[in-house]
Amino acid sequence: MIRNPKWCSKELTKRNVFNRQKFNNSNSPTIDESLPNLGDDPTASEGINSDEVVRPQGRKSCKEKKRKLNEENGVMNALNKLQCTLEKQVNVNLVDLDMKREKDRKEFELREQVMKKEIELKEKAQKLRERAQRRQEQERIMNQDLTKLSPNVRASYEIFQGQILKEWESEGLFGNNMQL
Repeated sequence: MIRNPKWCSKELTKRNVFNRQKFNNSNSPTIDESLPNLGDDPTASEGINSDEVVRPQGRKSCKEKKRKLNEENGVMNALNKLQCTLEKQVNVNLVDLDMKREKDRKEFELREQVMKKEIELKEKAQKLRERAQRRQEQERIMNQDLTKLSPNVRASYEIFQGQILKEWESEGLFGNNMQL
């Protein structure tokens, strides 16, 4: 064991059996002489015996290799999980973005409708104000005292009053009972 590494034990046992048979046949060789000296062999330092026996991995190197493999697998698993998480986050963000766009679109349409209604109401209010002003002007003309006016101005006021009466009649302000 001192001169031969443990990994050569199988090979050594085969040789020992073979050498013992020789030793029994010839009394001169000793055990030390029958075993090859691996310390002198340059291939022994590389992990290969002279009979091309490959040295198995040691426990430390085997554990190190296993640890590195586990680390690589762990890193790959972590990266895969991260990628899945990122993909899910991207999908959630896309859904949120779509929902926000839809919400913004609906709000825009609602604002547009409200603005249209406001414009319509303002136009109606403006028309009502104009109509009220016109009605006041017509009432002023209808209530004008014509006795104090000159004959030319009186004639023009009478024409205006006739037009106003026709307009009110067409609007239905007098009802059907009115006779001129």
